[in-house]
Amino acid sequence: MYSILIVDDEPIVKIALRSILPWEEHGFSICGTASNGLEALPLIEQHHPDVIITDLKMPGMDGLELIRTLKEKNCPGEILVLSNYEDFDSVRSALLLGAADYLLKIKIQPDTLLACLNKTVEKLKDRSPRHWETEKRIGKRIYQSCCWNFSRRM
Repeated sequence: MYSILIVDDEPIVKIALRSILPWEEHGFSICGTASNGLEALPLIEQHHPDVIITDLKMPGMDGLELIRTLKEKNCPGEILVLSNYEDFDSVRSALLLGAADYLLKIKIQPDTLLACLNKTVEKLKDRSPRHWETEKRIGKRIYQSCCWNFSRRM
């Protein structure tokens, strides 16, 4: 099962994405939602999602800064970008930063979302499956170790 984190500041978009597909039937689970990049970072460290679906325009930390931060931290997950028609320059920037693909918010349909997710999952599978699972396990261990060390100091 592939885990997905949804990052968008519009509650209606998060609700729509949660309900657009029977996620589990297609091999996906929603591990959480966040309203901006700042909220997303601790969820990413906690859940290590396989796919992050993020809006670009958000208060606090926008989607481009989130992508930049995740790439700097060598986050192994793939990133899908949500955009509006007028965001072409931002979408281009997101793709140059390493986003896997983009979806137009007003045109999201279950079949297009699923096709985009399946294409993204293929990118994950193209990496050595063992390598992908190892990255996730190591990331989780590092996070748990940091939490344990932090709690010992208190």
